[in-house]
Amino acid sequence: MAAAEVFSSADCGPVRLSDHPNGAWFVLCGGEAQSLQGGPYATREFVHTSIPFVGEAYAALRSAGVPMERIITIAQLDDYLRYLRSGVAEAIPDQQIPGHYYQEQLDRTSASCARWLAESEGGRADYDHADVNPATFMNVLAGKRTGPESKVVPADSDAPVFFGLYSHGDSHAAKREGGGGAGEVVPHSYHSAEWFIHFPYPAPGAEEGQNNATDMYDFVATEGQSNHRNLLYATQIRLALHALAPPSSSPTSASRKKRPVISLLNCCRSGGLLEFMRRPSAIQPDLALFLMCSSQGHRDSLVSGFWSAFFSELRDTLRRGSGSDTDMMQLFSVAERRYHRENKYEALNHLKEAAFSYDIWQSEFHFSGARVGNVDPWHLDLTAALTTAWESEPASDNDNGPDWTALERLQQSYETGGAFRVTTKPSAQRPTHLVRGVTQPIEGVAQLQDGRWVIWTRSRQHLGERLSGTAGRSPLQPLESSNGRLVHENEKTQLLFEGDEVAPELATRPYRVRITAWKGSNAGRSVDLVETIKRIYADKIAIPGQVHNRHIEGRSVHELLRSHATGT
Repeated sequence: MAAAEVFSSADCGPVRLSDHPNGAWFVLCGGEAQSLQGGPYATREFVHTSIPFVGEAYAALRSAGVPMERIITIAQLDDYLRYLRSGVAEAIPDQQIPGHYYQEQLDRTSASCARWLAESEGGRADYDHADVNPATFMNVLAGKRTGPESKVVPADSDAPVFFGLYSHGDSHAAKREGGGGAGEVVPHSYHSAEWFIHFPYPAPGAEEGQNNATDMYDFVATEGQSNHRNLLYATQIRLALHALAPPSSSPTSASRKKRPVISLLNCCRSGGLLEFMRRPSAIQPDLALFLMCSSQGHRDSLVSGFWSAFFSELRDTLRRGSGSDTDMMQLFSVAERRYHRENKYEALNHLKEAAFSYDIWQSEFHFSGARVGNVDPWHLDLTAALTTAWESEPASDNDNGPDWTALERLQQSYETGGAFRVTTKPSAQRPTHLVRGVTQPIEGVAQLQDGRWVIWTRSRQHLGERLSGTAGRSPLQPLESSNGRLVHENEKTQLLFEGDEVAPELATRPYRVRITAWKGSNAGRSVDLVETIKRIYADKIAIPGQVHNRHIEGRSVHELLRSHATGT
C-alpha cells in the first residue's frame, strides 16, 4: 500500500488525504461492445476502446492526491493485456496480424496504464474479465458486495461520489407505432427512446445465482434487443443515482448539504443519457448533481472525447487545494474550451471541405526545409484562427463560446489583399530581404505563371509560433519585421498579417483572393467563414454538455470532492 499522499493548500498548509475518512469515492469504468471485446480472442478487435483512457484518468486522480483505496476500477485491464500477450505469441486462432504489432500495442497500453498496473493487485482492475458488466456498475454504486473482498461505495456512506464511464453508446426506439414489434419506429426523444452504454460482458441473470440482477431489466423498454444484458440504460443510471441518495426517512436539516454526485459519461450519443434531468415531470434524486456527457444525444463522440480534457483540468484543480474556489461549472467550462482546442482538427477538416481559396490552393509555396508546395498557408491560417477562437478568454461567465474575431479578420485580410502581396515585377529568383543585416530568402512565397511572386504576409508570425513551440502553449518570442517593428504581446493572440511591411524593400501590391465553396451546388460562390464555422459546430461537431441542479451551485470542486458531504 502506498503511503498517503500530501497536497498543498493555499490557506491551510499541507493536508493528508487519508485524514478525510469521508472523502469522495471515484468509480472509473471502461466499457466496450460485446462484439468487439467480449468473445473469443479470434473475434476481438486489436484496439480496446477504453483501457488507455481509464489508465489516463487513474493517473490523473492519483497525481492529484486521491488515495488509491478511494478509486474503484471496472475495466478489462488484465483481460485485454492477456489477449495482447496471446497475440505476441501468435497463439490466437487464425491470427492475421503479426506478433510484433501486438507487442507494440502491449507496450503502448502498458505505458498508458503504468501507474494503474503498478498499484493494482496482480495487474487487474478491481472488477475485470466477466465482471465488466452492467450489474457490476450498479452494484458498486449501490454498495452491494458480490464477494467478501468486493470494493464498493459503502451503502451507509454519505461521502461524495464521482463516476466516469468511457465506452461506446447508442440508442434504440422504446416502442413502435401500432404497438408490439410491427410498424414504424417512433422518432427518437426521451418519450420514445432508450439510450444505453455498451459493456463487453452480460449482466448475470437469476439462473447464474445473481438475484440482484433478476429484475435489472424488467423496467427497461429493451424492445427485443438480443444483447440487452450487455447494455447499461439511462433508466438504470437514474435508478443508481436514486440509490445514492439518503433514504427519505433519514433526518435532514437546513444546515445539512446534499450529497454531491458528479459523473462523466463519455460515449457516442451520451447526451441522451442525461435527458431525464431535463424533464420537468421527472422525480429527481435527492442529491447535489452535476452530470456531464461528451456529445449530444444524436451525435457520435470524438476518440478521447471530453474525457482527456476533463481529467487534465480536474487534476490541476485538485492540485491547487482548498485555496481554489473553482466550482463545477467553471471546471466544466475550462475543460470544454480545452477539448475544443485539442480537437479542432475535426472542425478544421469540415471548414476546409466547405471553403477554399482557388488562387492559394493552386499555388506552390516555398518554405526553407520543406518541399515546394508541402506547406499550405490556407491550412495554417485556418488552424491558427480556430486555435485563437478557443484560447481567447470567454466574453462572460454566461458565455463560454468561441471568439471568432480572428477568423473574421482572416477573411477580411484575404479579400482585401492584406494576407498576401504580389511583386510588381517578375523574377526568376526567389525574393530575399535583409534580416539583421543578412540577406535571407523570404518564407512563404509562390511564383505565378507570369514570373511574379505572391508573398504570404503572416509567415514570420507562423515561424515564430512554430519555433517557440506553441503546441505546448509556451509564449512567443517577440518578432521583428524587416523595418524593425516588434510584434507585441497583445498581438500574439490574433493573426498578424503584416501587409506591405512584410518586405518593404520590394515593390509589391495587395493580392486579393476570394474564399468560395469548392464543391456542391454552391461551388464558386463566396463563403462567409464565421457563419460556416457556426453551422459546422451546430450540425457536425460533438459538443460536451452538462446538467446540474441548484444544490451543487456555488460549491467549490475542492469542497465537493475532498471533504465531507456535510461540509468542511
